[in-house]
Amino acid sequence: MRDDDHDQPLRILIVEDDPRVRTALRAFLSEGGFEVVGDAATAAAALRMARERAPAVVLVDVLTAHGPDGIELLRALTELRIPAVAISIHGGVRGDALAAGAYSFLDKDSAPELLVATLREAAAHACR
Repeated sequence: MRDDDHDQPLRILIVEDDPRVRTALRAFLSEGGFEVVGDAATAAAALRMARERAPAVVLVDVLTAHGPDGIELLRALTELRIPAVAISIHGGVRGDALAAGAYSFLDKDSAPELLVATLREAAAHACR
């Protein structure tokens, strides 16, 4: 975990342009013991929140309907040394997301347990 106190919930920022998916992710992660420090529909809002709220990990929908896109956001988060897990319904962007600095890429229909494990791994990896 990013915090020295492992009893603290992992701080997550969600970037998803679909408000229904954003709400569902927030509820799922909050119920799973994560602290959702914010959610954003655009990359610009997400970057601002990432700078202000210091999440341990950012969950990024790579293809948002609002520009700039998630690939640019992943590059910016990498520069800030904030790990990100990329998600999308379009597996064809996997290579671009990983090349832009994503810790991992998951399909949106991945098992919830895999999402939780991957977010925790990304945070642990950032502490090394």
